[in-house]
Amino acid sequence: MGDKKKKVTFAYYKDTREMEIPEQNLIDVLVPGQIHKTENLKDCIEYNLDHPIGTPPFDEICKGKKSICVIVCDLTRPMQTDLILPVVLSRIEKVNPEARIRILIALGTHRPLTGDEIEFLCGKEVSEKYEIINHEFHDPDALKFIEGSREEFPVYVNKILYESDLKIAVGTVKPHPIYGWSGGAKIIIPGVSGYETTGLSHWNSCPYKGIEIMGQEENPVRRETEEIVEKEGLLDFILNAVLTEESEIAHICCGHTVKAHRACVDLAKKYYLKNVEEAADAVIVGVGKWGPDLWVGSMSIYQTEFYLKEGGTIVLLGNLPEGVSPTHPEILEWGYRPYHEVKDLIDKGILCDDLTLAAHLVHVGRVLEYRKAKCILRSEGICAEEAEQLGFEYIESIEQIMDRLYEQYGSNVRVLAIPGFNSTPVISDCPAK
Repeated sequence: MGDKKKKVTFAYYKDTREMEIPEQNLIDVLVPGQIHKTENLKDCIEYNLDHPIGTPPFDEICKGKKSICVIVCDLTRPMQTDLILPVVLSRIEKVNPEARIRILIALGTHRPLTGDEIEFLCGKEVSEKYEIINHEFHDPDALKFIEGSREEFPVYVNKILYESDLKIAVGTVKPHPIYGWSGGAKIIIPGVSGYETTGLSHWNSCPYKGIEIMGQEENPVRRETEEIVEKEGLLDFILNAVLTEESEIAHICCGHTVKAHRACVDLAKKYYLKNVEEAADAVIVGVGKWGPDLWVGSMSIYQTEFYLKEGGTIVLLGNLPEGVSPTHPEILEWGYRPYHEVKDLIDKGILCDDLTLAAHLVHVGRVLEYRKAKCILRSEGICAEEAEQLGFEYIESIEQIMDRLYEQYGSNVRVLAIPGFNSTPVISDCPAK
């Protein structure tokens, strides 16, 4: 099998795992392009607030507003929120000291953050001084129905957001399997929308292959989301960032929901688009530092579609201490399936009331179907029986992985490693055929 081996370190949620891969089998270790954190983050934020894209300067936007909502990502999304908020909030208070400022955590359909987690996310001083609210996607009293939204796409959003005079979003831009790229209007739908709205937006991406959506900023799901957000005035100003492998901020774009977002996407593409000349028999991928459960950690699976041969194998490595999902345990009941199977369940009235779940089943299932692939899981948070329910194979130790791949593909198996440290998928603009 050859003597020389390369030691690769994978992100295993808050821990890491090392694996030795023979160099003769290793195609590459795929990481984002070389990117460095900004030297002075405060100056970078201040400059971009003063020089936004497509809007007046930040101070002008804040003047005279009585209630201001600042929307931030939760802990499943890497971002230096605790360093950004003090700068943004002090700017607001300087020009508008009488405004009521509330911070809304865009949970999507994730679990609420605890008090300690909120303090970690926002910083101690901010969490003690400001009102910080977990979005409640299931609570009708916490939501506002947008009158005039289409019957086939009813829009419910967080009531605090809707009733605020000024809506500001802080987030990151990276490849996403539904909205093409994260950031921009996505923090509203699904970040602070109702469950029905979230489900519909997610389901609308399911008829497409992942490679037709992920990394495509003009895809139909994002376009529809942006049209709704702009038409209803649900977002006035964004601060979006591009992150390094260590989840530190490299670039910031501020301003208009769409224009500033696209400028940030253009920057992100320089680092997150990476082509590999050879399609892989197997892609070994770390779940990332920010994925406590498979619902979040499955982001690591989506990127493999760009690099995997037909009949290939995905090897997913992650501790996943919260298991499959604390808010979507039904995943285990159905397992990951291709689009046509899930659509049939919906047409029969079985999953029609939970399109968010249905879409998640498809988003993983479509990768496996399109590449005719299987997924091998190594995790302490998900047992072998649960892996089988999902449609995965289970492996007891990382040391057994290469032997399993040799059995499947022979001694010349070709392997691509994706460490996955900042939970930012690396994708290709020239996917494997």
